[in-house]
Amino acid sequence: MISLVLMLLNVTACGTVAGINQTGVVLALGVDPGPSGQLLWTFMFPNPTITPSSEASVKPSEEFYTLQSYASSLVQAAEKISMLTDRHVYLGDIQVVAVSSHIGSRELVHVIHLLINTGDFPPRAWLTIASPSGEAVLKVSPPEEVVPTVFLGSYFSCQICHAIQLETRVWQVWDDLLVPSHTAVIPLSTVKGNKVQVNGSIWLTPTHIVECGRKRTLYWAMAMGKYRAGTLAIDNNRVVAEGVRIASHRWILVSSRHMVSRWIITLHGHWQSVNTGFKETSYDNLAEKMVLRHVLEIYQLAVEQHVDPFGVLNQVVWTTSGKAIMPRAEVTVLCHIAATARTE
Repeated sequence: MISLVLMLLNVTACGTVAGINQTGVVLALGVDPGPSGQLLWTFMFPNPTITPSSEASVKPSEEFYTLQSYASSLVQAAEKISMLTDRHVYLGDIQVVAVSSHIGSRELVHVIHLLINTGDFPPRAWLTIASPSGEAVLKVSPPEEVVPTVFLGSYFSCQICHAIQLETRVWQVWDDLLVPSHTAVIPLSTVKGNKVQVNGSIWLTPTHIVECGRKRTLYWAMAMGKYRAGTLAIDNNRVVAEGVRIASHRWILVSSRHMVSRWIITLHGHWQSVNTGFKETSYDNLAEKMVLRHVLEIYQLAVEQHVDPFGVLNQVVWTTSGKAIMPRAEVTVLCHIAATARTE
């Protein structure tokens, strides 16, 4: 990664900059904490020296370069970069925004509003929380990426490449934050060596953040029907189902005495192998009990943390027009995983 770091602490932006004869197209944006209420903005650009004939010989670390600026807003940061590089900084092609995991809930909400209120920023850009930093996540470029594709941009754009669907766009998070009963779910991207792993998430409200590791994120995906083409291991990992797809249907039931959130979770897929003498229904029962346990566990966590990453409270508001309180959940899990082979 070619890193050109411009720490611009005291440069005043002055609007139009004379002499700009080039445009720098920003492909990704990193946001990290800065001093005195400012933020560190990392702009990722494609390497302008790469041509179709030279692309095959260029190392992944040389496909992009970054410029950085301290500023209180994205507009100010872009103007500072533009002024000192004599290039117009174009934000309209940003694919991904990586926001540091060290930014708290109120500041993160503020960052979302800054992005939405920046004129040429594309609200459709993917949003991820970044660990250890937005800068670090942007600087990891796997060798399979080709300019001008950013790794996380292609990762979140692929609907069939991953078992769990965690992708979310900036406008979706902004929309969730506008509704008091909503909780935004944002994927967590973590640097591991020379790779980036998307294996966690955060639940965001205007007042606090709930961090979810790999297991809790998996449980949430099961509850929400966002688990696609994955695996399911039962019986102490001795039996595995492949191509597992989990569907979720949720609604509110209201009576004169109580209100419940009714869930039907359905499992589809096929067992990798079925041992002789072990009934298929036993596999199904084990799978149903395991998924049920996971769904109830993640729902209870949300209740305890006073958040709603499931959209239940929104259903309550529309159904009852009353106070939004997380109701008791009644969950049924149905297993339709088919046997495809038998082994001794």
